[in-house]
Amino acid sequence: MKARNILIAALVLATAIGMSACSSGGGKSGTMKVALANSFAGNTWRAQMVQEFENACQTTYKAEVTCLPAADGKDDLATQVSQITDFITQGVKIIIIDAKDATGLNAVIKQARDAGITVIDFDGITTSPDAIHLVEDQTTVGKLGGEWLASQLKSGDTIISLDGISGVPVSDQRKAGADAALEAAGIKIVGRGDTKWDRATAATVAAGLLAKYPDVKGIYSQGGDASLGAIDAMKQLNMQILPIPGEASNGFLKAWQALSKDQPGFQSWAFASPPKLVVDALDAGIKAAKGTGAKPGDTINLDVPVITADDLANQVHADLNDSLWLPTLLPADFLQKNYKN
Repeated sequence: MKARNILIAALVLATAIGMSACSSGGGKSGTMKVALANSFAGNTWRAQMVQEFENACQTTYKAEVTCLPAADGKDDLATQVSQITDFITQGVKIIIIDAKDATGLNAVIKQARDAGITVIDFDGITTSPDAIHLVEDQTTVGKLGGEWLASQLKSGDTIISLDGISGVPVSDQRKAGADAALEAAGIKIVGRGDTKWDRATAATVAAGLLAKYPDVKGIYSQGGDASLGAIDAMKQLNMQILPIPGEASNGFLKAWQALSKDQPGFQSWAFASPPKLVVDALDAGIKAAKGTGAKPGDTINLDVPVITADDLANQVHADLNDSLWLPTLLPADFLQKNYKN
């Protein structure tokens, strides 16, 4: 009986220690427990972003973190709030957020901070004073793309605009930056639509807009897959491909390279806002949780890399498929297995 009581006491103590580790944000072997709250998973960028996160957790940062499976908010604010609440309950130490809404998560982020959790948002940025914000200035992204497109046109020309998701911070900020740059150059936007940054959706939206506005001289697009969809639509309509900026997706870069040969004089421009930003967020979150990095309310500003015609050939991965976003931290063997043509 005495031995049995000792065993029971040991089990109770072990359980208490385990619960203490969870409540203090501990994972395996004393690592920090990390959660990723992804607002939606409906395109290739978001899919690769989760891969970049998982790879970093399992390689570069494996001695420091235990990462929970990424949450998919299904493009629904209430769902994302609920998922973040669950992460708080599970006692994580760091929550990384790609936000559905700029303000709608602020209350639950405060709950997380009050629970001693480090919160860092990226890509979809919130206005919360309780989160650290990792930023590629998306208004600048839109401004640069709008300025490039305006440089290919003349004052008085009309265009259509392919946006992301209205209400999502990234989309609204890129829209604001591009609209201002185009207006300043005398370029008029006669039609626009949301694409979810998805190729098939963008092809449908672009085809409808081009049918309605056949005399436009260019297309502003927020991202690589949306630009690819617009190119698909123009090819289906047997049109000359109009000037259109893009993003550093391998598919867009390959299409740009091919068009520059097939359609003399065709040029484009691309920015990079790669899925590996989640790894920058993870790194910043770890440092902040250790007390050596940014603090709640701080903004970490990143440069916006751009690709021009001069360096296009060095950026294209001809042996890999269209779904890859660049630059990437995914290992070569993973890329060959999952992104091979």
